Amino acid sequence: MTMTTVTFDSDGVKLAGDLYLPDTTTGPVPAVAMAPGFGGVKEMLMPAYSSSLAEAGIAVLTFDYANFGGSEGEPRQHMDLDAQQRAYRHALDHLAARDGIDATRLGVFGTSMSGGHALALAAGDPRVRSTVVLIPFTGLDVAAQPAELMAAVEDAAKSMAAGAEPQMIASTGKPGDVAVMTSDGAWEWMEQMTADAPSYRNEVTLASLWNLARYRPTENLSTISTRVHAVLAAADAITPAAAARQALSPIRLLDVVEIPETHFELFVEHLQETIDLTTGWFTTDLRA
Repeated sequence: MTMTTVTFDSDGVKLAGDLYLPDTTTGPVPAVAMAPGFGGVKEMLMPAYSSSLAEAGIAVLTFDYANFGGSEGEPRQHMDLDAQQRAYRHALDHLAARDGIDATRLGVFGTSMSGGHALALAAGDPRVRSTVVLIPFTGLDVAAQPAELMAAVEDAAKSMAAGAEPQMIASTGKPGDVAVMTSDGAWEWMEQMTADAPSYRNEVTLASLWNLARYRPTENLSTISTRVHAVLAAADAITPAAAARQALSPIRLLDVVEIPETHFELFVEHLQETIDLTTGWFTTDLRA
């Protein structure tokens, strides 16, 4: 396996990517596009899955979204979720245009927030032959959120749109902290995963949460005609398994594995299990 750094354009912004390629091939190889979850960068968690897939003969392009990590874009740490979804499409464009990649055998992978992007892409891009999502974001239950919080994030979005300096909020924190995610071992996982990710910043714009509240990545899943594989965490308080199962139910070719764990802690005791499942699924779908 070899890994090289690449860049590609997405909506006029240069995105930074890492391209993992199998060492030996006998012809064009299948490929998978993947990106990190909420507020993350490509050095977090993604290398473990990318390396395993490359060793199995599948190329992988993992990338940073605009405004994050090594990618260009302003304001920094701002999440435009529609643009992030389009970035997946542009990642597939980049893969399909490369020599040695089989453009008829492409897949998408995502965890948490990027799992939602991957599902939306599978529903809207006929090039996607296989989709693997882990603890996918399927939409925010806005009615369950405090009204004062929703008012604050809407005000923050309007202020930023009018040119004001973005207000920031921590992505992860300890229980009781003011942060987007404080449960399911969020803080401990973040500390572990960012050891090799110097570009990571533990914050997003407050306006990002307004975009999150309006983002619906699973509206058209009944249109997916290829196979989708999902890993859910039974005790997940961030992307609850029951909500994910309901959102995924319109998919005709669906495999679901549920593991008795919480959102972030899924990647502690069960990391290798999820890597093996991911590699096995893509190998079956894309290398057969």
